[in-house]
Amino acid sequence: MQRALSHITQTIKLNGERVTRTYTAEVINRIEQGKNKSHSAVGIEFDLTFYGMDQEGLLSYRIEVKKRFLLNEKFSIIRNVNKAEKIALRVATINDVLEFRADKSFKLNRIVNTQEIRQKWKDIKTELLEEFPDLLKMISDFDWQLQEDNIQQVFLEDNFYQFFFSNIFYREFENKRAIEQPKVVANALGTINIPIIEQKKITKQDIGFTKVTITSDAEMDIDHKKFPLAKLNGFLGKLPTNPGDKHTLDFDYKGTYKVKPEFGLVTKGTLEYSFEVKNLYKKATTVTFNLEKDE
Repeated sequence: MQRALSHITQTIKLNGERVTRTYTAEVINRIEQGKNKSHSAVGIEFDLTFYGMDQEGLLSYRIEVKKRFLLNEKFSIIRNVNKAEKIALRVATINDVLEFRADKSFKLNRIVNTQEIRQKWKDIKTELLEEFPDLLKMISDFDWQLQEDNIQQVFLEDNFYQFFFSNIFYREFENKRAIEQPKVVANALGTINIPIIEQKKITKQDIGFTKVTITSDAEMDIDHKKFPLAKLNGFLGKLPTNPGDKHTLDFDYKGTYKVKPEFGLVTKGTLEYSFEVKNLYKKATTVTFNLEKDE
């Protein structure tokens, strides 16, 4: 049974049990450019363990990936991977174990086991270069990304982790007032990152406030000092446009969290967003995660 939301401020407490919970997740990207279409999808199963609060008052978490697999367009597991897929899966193993800090709202603060990640990468890149000597450019890019000055930004702006670490707990939700959060969509078009402003609000709840739906939308932050206008113009210039044509970049963003406040848990999350230059280019991304054992 649903009812109209009142103007009473609602807060949701984060679950504080020091336990391990299992999640499954998928990240899907579809790109259309003229008649060319491409699809990539990865599925993962991972454990999230909460270890309590550190001396700074931040929450300590560990993510351990149990399974990672690529999916075809029918969402079946790809058994026979090609060279690029094989490399992608091998590189991704450097993220199999991640130790994070988050604030009480469950917003990602930083990754702490950066040395371990770099050591894993050092071992893997040696193997890759022995098998694929043509990967020097990719290896160099990863070396740069994993430097201590850059690695935090890589994870903080990762599209999956930004969505999974929901930043909804101990926040004040009110019917007509959305909670705003600045974010960056990584690799929004090609390798271009685009800053956005996301808004979240409670849109459904039962009488006992035991089942809650939080939805989010967003708009591009065109006033951001790092909004990549020059890069976007350069990207558009590489598309098959005609002199004098005018084109706009359309952005659509819709997210949903299913929450059980009495347990302080998000049980399901779904995010769909797209960037489109009509008739020329479109990239659509879907991110989902599910708590496997619901309380």
